[in-house]
Parts: sequence; C-alpha cells; structure tokens
Amino acid sequence: MRIRLTAMFALAGALWAAPPPMTRASAHRGDSKAAPENTLPAIESAVRKGAHQIEFDVKFTSDRALVLMHDVTVDRTTDGRGRVAGLTFAQIRTLDAGSWFSSGFAGTRVPTLQEALKAIPQGILCNIHLSDTPGLAGAVTRVLAESGRVEDAVLACTPAQAAEARSVAPSIRFCNMAGPRTDVDAYVEATLKAKAGFIQLRSGLDGVASAVERLHQGGVKVNYFSAQDDVSIRRLIDAKVDYILTDDLDLLLDILAEKGVEPFTTRK
Repeated sequence: MRIRLTAMFALAGALWAAPPPMTRASAHRGDSKAAPENTLPAIESAVRKGAHQIEFDVKFTSDRALVLMHDVTVDRTTDGRGRVAGLTFAQIRTLDAGSWFSSGFAGTRVPTLQEALKAIPQGILCNIHLSDTPGLAGAVTRVLAESGRVEDAVLACTPAQAAEARSVAPSIRFCNMAGPRTDVDAYVEATLKAKAGFIQLRSGLDGVASAVERLHQGGVKVNYFSAQDDVSIRRLIDAKVDYILTDDLDLLLDILAEKGVEPFTTRK
C-alpha cells in the first residue's frame, strides 16, 4: 500500500509540476566567452552547445560585401585598423580576427553573412543586428531569401529598414531598435505602433515584467540585452522574457536546463 501511495504522490507531483519557462538562450555575437565574437568559431560553439538564438552584427565593406563586425572600425577585434566601410572585402579578409582573444584562435578570419548562415542549422533563430546604413537591410534580406533562411531570421533594425527589407521579403520579421529606448513605456508603445514582431529591451530598465506582459498581449516577442549572472537570468526567466542575450552561454543554458528547457538540437 505504501509503495502504491508513493507512486500516486509522485504521479500527482509530476502532473502538478510547473511547465518549463518560455525563455530561451541567445548567444550574443556567438559564444563570445569561448571564442572571438562575430566569428565562425563563436557561432559554431554556440550551435554545438544548443543556443536557441544566435545574435550577430552585419556591416557593408567599401565594395558592399556583407561581413560580421560589431564596431564601426576593425581596430578592436582584428590586427588591422580602419573603418569597415572604408576597407574592401579583400583587405578585411586578410586580417586576423582571433589573436586578440587568444593565441588559439590566431588566423581566424572575418566571416561573411553567407558563411555565418551556413554554420547555423535551420531552426536556430538568427538575430541579425544591422547598422543604420542605406541599402543594408535590403542586401541582407536578399541573401536570406536566396539561402532560404527568411523564416529563421529576425532583423534588429529600425522600422524604416524593416520596410526596405520587406520590399524584398514581405514575411521578414524585425526587432524594433528605434524609439525612446530608455523610456520603457514609450518604447513599448513605439514598438506596438510599428507592428514589430520583436523588441530589444535593455538592462537597467524598471518594470520589465509588466512590459513583457503588455508586449506579449500585442503579439511582440522580447529579446533582452543582456544578462551575465545567475540573479539577473533568473529574474528575466520569471518575467517571461522570450530570449536572453548573454556572453555567458554556459551559465544561461545550465539555468534553463535546471528549469526543464532543453538546448536546441538539430532534428533529423
């Protein structure tokens, strides 16, 4: 009888257990704690570990190639100097984008958008952060369309850039990066008005949980930039943020696994 009651209690506990949270992991500039940001090693590491979203930055070179780079210049993350927009793709391709991080990544090259997409399996959301450059949104969207990856992508950009992108692929999603981003209420209103599919809330804002609830009611998903520690991550999970952008992917995935969220795996 005791065994039977124990089994019944265990079953009841399982039935009443809280469902896994909706929050998922976004690798900020790839797995940037384990490999140099915005490079194929960082992206490949994020894929292996099971990130649900991978965020990376795209810019034009002077000859309008699409490369991964966050900064306006190549100075911080390569052994070269100069503005990304002032260098040709051939010039940028000769640069070492790994030695600044560690000697183990010496010789790592600045990747193209096409190379990044090939390294990311379908089903992982590509969060593509665009600089506010005329023509960039359209060019990126054309690559996504040609690669069959429009449904796997969200463009972090302005509403004007989203309109440019949608002239190429009407179904492309965008994350609103324009408006009064330090005023959460006004930013939420601007995002709902723009009919964006996503918003990127920023660390340091008050009232995150109520903002998330309002955004979800309006059909908007929430990317949150960023969280690197246990307390912040748990607070954002409780607030029902959709994706947490982090540089510490291992920590975020461990906390999510503890709460029943599995890492992304490629389904065959």
